[in-house]
Amino acid sequence: MPNQLSAGVARIDITPPQGIAHAGWGAQTHQRAAGIDLPLWATALALSDGNKTVVIIDIDLIYLWEPEVHDVQKAVVELTGLPASHIRLAYTHTHSGPVNGTAWTSWIKEGTEMVSSYDGSLPHRIAGVAWAALQNMQPVRVAAGSGSCAINVNRRFQRPEDSAVVVGRNWAGPVDHEVKVVRIDTRDGEPLAAIVNYACHPITVGPDAQLVTPDYPGVVKRVVEQTTGATCLFLQGATGNIGPIRGGARNGLAEYKRLGQILGHEAGKVWWEIELPARQERYISTLESGAPLAIYADEPVDEPDATLRVATMPMRLPIKDLPAPEKLDADLAIHVERLNQLRASGGSEEEIIQETMSAKRAKMRADIAHQLRGQTHRTFEAQLFAIGDEIALLGMPGEPFAEIGLEVKQNSPFRHTLFSGYSNVGWAYIPMPDAYPLGGYEVEITPFSPEAAGQVIKDSLTLLRQVADS
Repeated sequence: MPNQLSAGVARIDITPPQGIAHAGWGAQTHQRAAGIDLPLWATALALSDGNKTVVIIDIDLIYLWEPEVHDVQKAVVELTGLPASHIRLAYTHTHSGPVNGTAWTSWIKEGTEMVSSYDGSLPHRIAGVAWAALQNMQPVRVAAGSGSCAINVNRRFQRPEDSAVVVGRNWAGPVDHEVKVVRIDTRDGEPLAAIVNYACHPITVGPDAQLVTPDYPGVVKRVVEQTTGATCLFLQGATGNIGPIRGGARNGLAEYKRLGQILGHEAGKVWWEIELPARQERYISTLESGAPLAIYADEPVDEPDATLRVATMPMRLPIKDLPAPEKLDADLAIHVERLNQLRASGGSEEEIIQETMSAKRAKMRADIAHQLRGQTHRTFEAQLFAIGDEIALLGMPGEPFAEIGLEVKQNSPFRHTLFSGYSNVGWAYIPMPDAYPLGGYEVEITPFSPEAAGQVIKDSLTLLRQVADS
């Protein structure tokens, strides 16, 4: 007798107050969020086979960083009683949400007075929604399917004037168009939950927009819920070098809902194509009509095993040579001073944009150099939730390039592998080796050496194979 899977869902609004620091872009001139275009959510899905229980919490934020994430994880562990290895924080990575933590306050001053109270509210709110999902558990059936959607494109564009790599649209570059969907219904046939996994940076809403939004993933969830009746979670894919086909630098508020509608309708289509319970037809007889009509009986197919397996694996990623933190601190201080002077003296928009970008990049480089001083490797943890023999939910921190996710999925022993970065704690880009000679933002910012991507692929496949064979 196969294991019986149970599931529960819950949701809470985590929209920040208007006027909070709003700093997802180096090219912005505003500092505070002028309003809310669409609310932000935290959505929890609890799964249990009676022996193991896990919770996935989809969070409409760019990331939670160290040490802020520690408080959230601790609160979830204490309230749910689950070990940390059985809890996944999954960030949609919207760039038009609020600032979290203090890391960005070097170049943003206004609105930061709201950040600590907002961050302080998150641990108990996120823990509460996880706990609520556990209280709502009921027996379910689960299955998965795949579709395709082309709202994403490789974003590492070599501009024609000097071949420098910038964030744009590289139509010939590697990209992952696959849409993975997990459908979860109650045993009575009512829709309960949908998981959508797709790879695209939520940077549709660009630096000229002053409103808080969940970007396209928020629209995807709303569309899927409207068409299916199931509560939808979005798991961001391997998105480090993937962006949207529209929006970005300008006019993203006019585009993110359109792109979310396109992807949401494809995900809804895949959801409806998945039959629960699975059936097979058997011919019974012929009905004589104007034309002879075959009559069939639908017979249930044996349900697949729904054993829930949980596993983690440390991924020891090599670090490249980094400048001395003190040098980067000095560079940061210069840019911050210039930025403050420009703001105080009414500098031009172009000058403020340039110094905001420079200060942001300098702060990111300095923080990483301080964290990794004297280290040759940084250890990430891969986290795998497997449902039976067909569905694998594999997550990791950081921003892996699309080729990493593609290779892992193509070589996974599971029929449906949902690969996700942006899990549990905010961290850095993981580029492919061939990206390093070309340079560009992701290569400039990452602390990892070119060998890191191969290590992620190797360790991810090792973990998948170990669990599949267990």
